[in-house]
Amino acid sequence: MRNDYVKVIKDYIAQKPEYKFTLNELKNDVVSAGATEEEFEEAVKQATGYHPSMLQQSLNNLQEPLAQKQYKATSLISKIIHSISLRERLLIYLFASILLFVSSLINVFGSYTRMKPQENLVSIPTPTLVQHPLNIVREVYANLRPIDPSRAFSTPKSNVPLAVNSKPKKEVFGFLPYWMLPKGGEIDLSLLTSVSIFGLEVDGEGNIVTVGSTNEVDKGWEMWKDPTLDQFIGRARDKNIKIFLTIKAFSNNNIEKLVLSDDAQKALIANSLYLFSSKNLNGINLDFEYVGKPGENIRDGFTRLVTNLNAELKRQYPKSQLTLDTYIREGNVPGLFDLKLLEAQVDAFVVMGYDFNTPDGTAGPIAPMGGEINMVGSMQGYLEKVPADKLILAVPYYGYGWPTKDAGDVAILPYSVIIAESKKHTTIWNETWQTPSFTYVDNGVERTAHFDNVRSMGIKFDYVNAKNLKGIGIWALGYDGYNSDLQRLIIDKFAN
Repeated sequence: MRNDYVKVIKDYIAQKPEYKFTLNELKNDVVSAGATEEEFEEAVKQATGYHPSMLQQSLNNLQEPLAQKQYKATSLISKIIHSISLRERLLIYLFASILLFVSSLINVFGSYTRMKPQENLVSIPTPTLVQHPLNIVREVYANLRPIDPSRAFSTPKSNVPLAVNSKPKKEVFGFLPYWMLPKGGEIDLSLLTSVSIFGLEVDGEGNIVTVGSTNEVDKGWEMWKDPTLDQFIGRARDKNIKIFLTIKAFSNNNIEKLVLSDDAQKALIANSLYLFSSKNLNGINLDFEYVGKPGENIRDGFTRLVTNLNAELKRQYPKSQLTLDTYIREGNVPGLFDLKLLEAQVDAFVVMGYDFNTPDGTAGPIAPMGGEINMVGSMQGYLEKVPADKLILAVPYYGYGWPTKDAGDVAILPYSVIIAESKKHTTIWNETWQTPSFTYVDNGVERTAHFDNVRSMGIKFDYVNAKNLKGIGIWALGYDGYNSDLQRLIIDKFAN
C-alpha cells in the first residue's frame, strides 16, 4: 500500500467540505485519479476510525421512510460523535457535510436542538464548531496510566500543620492503585472514610487474572499478594476506614462475554466474594470501562450482573457495600450503565469526573466546571436519575502536560509535582472552565499544563455541598505526595 497515496486522499477529502454526500462517488473520483480501493479504505479508517462500509450504511439509512428518518438521524449523530477517536480528525469536513445534511432532514420534522436534556440526546454541532476538534468527553484514560510513586513524594513536606478534629461529614473515597503501594506507608489516611484497592482484573469467564499477556504476574494480583498491602489495610482499619476491592474490566470483549454468560457471572460473583472474605473487607467496587456504545443486550446483561452480585453480597454480608465507577458522560449519554435500574442495586456511584480532555486529544481542562461540555451539566443528568446521596464525585489529583508545538507524548503529573512546577511560572485562570493552566519547558519541550489547584478544587467541593452529594472520590491516593493543600481543603469544606 502506498502511504503517499493515502495521504493525498485524506488531503483531497479535507479540501472538499461541499462534496457530494456519498462515499461511493468520492471513492470513484480518487480511484480514477490512480489510487486503489484499499488505499481509499485505509485513508477513511485512519481519518475516522470507521470502515467505509459502516459510514456508507449510515448514509443509506437516511433513505428509509420519512417516519423513521428523525430517529435514525439522531442515532447516527450520537454514534458518530460519541465514538469517534479524538486523534483521528483528518476527515472532519466530511463529517461536517454529513451532519449538515442530517440537520436539514431534522429541520423538516422539528428542531432537534430544542429537545429537552432528559431525552439524553446530543445537539448537532454548528458549522463553526465542526471546524475544530470535537470536544467530547472520552472514556477514562488516567486509570490506565501509572505514575512513578517516588516522583509524587519528591517535593518537600508542608510546614503547615493539619488541624484534624473529626472525620469529614461527607464520604471521602480514595483509590489506591497498585503502582502507589510502594509508598502506601507514607500516604496520609486521616481524612479518608473509604479506600478501594485498585485493582484485580477479571476475564470473560469470570476468573481473576493472575498472569498477564506477557506471562508475567498481573500487577493487580501482585499487589493483592504483597504483605505490604496487608500492612496498609491494617493501618486503614485502625482509623476506622472502610476497605473496598476494585474488580475491573477494561476489555470490551471480556465485558461482553462476561455479562452474556450466566456461568461467567456466577464465577465472578464466587471469586469476588471469596476475595472479599479472605481479607475481611467492607465492600466491592466495580470498574467496568466499556469503550463505545454497547448493544442493549450487553447493557441488560451488565445490570443483571450487578443485581446478582449485590444480592449475594448482601445475603452473605448484610453490612457490606457495593459501589460502581461510572463515566461522567453517562448521565446524559447512556452507555453500559442503566442508571435508573442500577440505582437500586448499588450503595453509591463513583462518578469519574475527570479526563474531559485526555492525551488522546488536544490540550484543555481535565475537569471543567463550565464551557461547552462541563462537569455541572454532566452531573445534572445523574441528578435527574439518581438520588444525590448516592453520588460520589471523583476528582483528579493529577494534571496533564501537552506539547505546545509538535505532537509528542503527553506527560501525566501528580498533584504534588504539578503544584511545585506551577509556582515557577505564571498561572492562567480560565473563568469559563474555572481551572488553571501554565506553560513550562521539560527537557527542551515546551508544554501547557492543565490541572486543578486549591481554587478550582474548592469550587468542585462547594458544588458537592450545594447539591448534597454523598461525597468525593480521589484519583488517586498518594498523588499529592507530601503536599497537604487538598487535605486542608477537605477539612475546610467537609470536616468543620
